[in-house]
Amino acid sequence: MLFYRFILSLLVAVGLSACAIVPGDGGQGETTRWTMLMVSPKDDVADCHLIRLPDGRKVLIDAGKLGDSPGEALAAVKAQNITALDLVILSHFHIDHYGALWDLIEAGITIKRVAINVPVQAAADQEKGWGCNLDHVRATLKKLDDHHIPYFTPKTGERILETTTAQGTVVALDVICLYDGLNSPIGLTDVNETSMIVRLSHGPTRALFTGDLGGRLGAYLGTSNFDLKADILKVPHHGAEGCAPNEFFDRVGAKAVLVPAPKNLWASARSMRIRNYFIEHHIPTYVSALRGNVTAVLTATDFRIESER
Repeated sequence: MLFYRFILSLLVAVGLSACAIVPGDGGQGETTRWTMLMVSPKDDVADCHLIRLPDGRKVLIDAGKLGDSPGEALAAVKAQNITALDLVILSHFHIDHYGALWDLIEAGITIKRVAINVPVQAAADQEKGWGCNLDHVRATLKKLDDHHIPYFTPKTGERILETTTAQGTVVALDVICLYDGLNSPIGLTDVNETSMIVRLSHGPTRALFTGDLGGRLGAYLGTSNFDLKADILKVPHHGAEGCAPNEFFDRVGAKAVLVPAPKNLWASARSMRIRNYFIEHHIPTYVSALRGNVTAVLTATDFRIESER
């Protein structure tokens, strides 16, 4: 048993797993495809996730850039032959989650609408000089206005997109919760805690997107009445400490997790708790910098995971 845990620990630490592919239904029926785009090739972090719905619509959750990888998100999106996006969801206003939106617009990619959650001044002021820059946020919203791209802030519980497959399966994107950094169940928070928590569902098969959900709000959600159950989890905060506690992971009960992170961060002490949690619970773990683009294929009965390497 100790030898097995040692081997499993090594596999998860480098982004592999004891079960590399989660079985699906063999391609029966129409599918929804979520691709975690590899946009953190070096030591910096960024999030960018492309969802292709069965009706052909395309959604991007986050479009981040930071440090050594400023053009990675645009290049990754263009490599997917994307010329138009029906919806862009910005989980929260940190550059590593929204900074490449400007690049997408200037590259001529059509964006039909954008879901946002602007933090209150008090939350952003805690991060002056290193975190959320509200002047840049306002400039981003002006950029959207100048290009006639509508944006909106959804409400908790709102279904922001829905379609039905030819087989009658409902596919939807639902906002589980979002807070502005002040009016929250835990009072004033940092900007990470303003992350929009979104669930993608293909019939009963679910994937949960968590932005950079932090420890305080994550602890609250872990004991709340929110329906957090999901088959696949986008691990918050790039799998680094400061993200949601283990009790949150318990509530989600994911069968596989995707981590948008560079190799050095995932292998570091900053990710040890999160890494060990998935090791101990035997949960297949896919790290973007090690696996390249990772695609979760959702069906009406199950899911499967595909990766470039």
